[in-house]
Amino acid sequence: MSVLKIKKYKSIHKWLGALLLLPLLGWTITGAIFLFKPGYGDAYTPLNVRSYAIAQQPEITLHPAWFEYRVLRTALGKHLLIRSQGGWQQLHPKTQQPRPTPKHADIIRLLEDAIVINPERYGQTVSFDGQRYRTNTQVELHLDWSTLNLSQHGPDRAVIDALYDIHYLRWSGHKLIDSVWGIIGLGALLILTLLGAKLLLSKAPPEDDTQY
Repeated sequence: MSVLKIKKYKSIHKWLGALLLLPLLGWTITGAIFLFKPGYGDAYTPLNVRSYAIAQQPEITLHPAWFEYRVLRTALGKHLLIRSQGGWQQLHPKTQQPRPTPKHADIIRLLEDAIVINPERYGQTVSFDGQRYRTNTQVELHLDWSTLNLSQHGPDRAVIDALYDIHYLRWSGHKLIDSVWGIIGLGALLILTLLGAKLLLSKAPPEDDTQY
């Protein structure tokens, strides 16, 4: 390889390295965090609706369209959950008619009954701010009424999500822009690696190496 080509490749390699300085720093720091996962336990711990023993099972008339069904009792009483071709649905155990989402006060009672398992994380009370349910420790709670599944998203989870955004170059908040920037970043990293390998394998005069 000629000295002129080596100088050209070294110049490109240097500027690509400068361009990727921040992404590489971000990848290194976030990669280390993802490896050891500090604080992941509470952030991703499942939260379940608290269920109680049923003294007397309700009489259920099975429907041929049902794939499966579940009967359970919570702070709001008995629930009948059925799965059909359209997915899960909650019915009244007695009438077996669709059971609408209850009032906010009842949902809060259900949520407060669930969070007693970990008062250090969830606190003791739940409030509704017009859009979401939130504990007094600022953990957001989400209820899927059709399945009675709960999910929780605390401030620690928000930090972890932000770290994933940094790692995957989702910096602008716009999907198209972030996708283009991600492609550019990966392409530049590939070129940087190939140029580095090419320079490593090339036989450059000793005096040229001191100029890089």
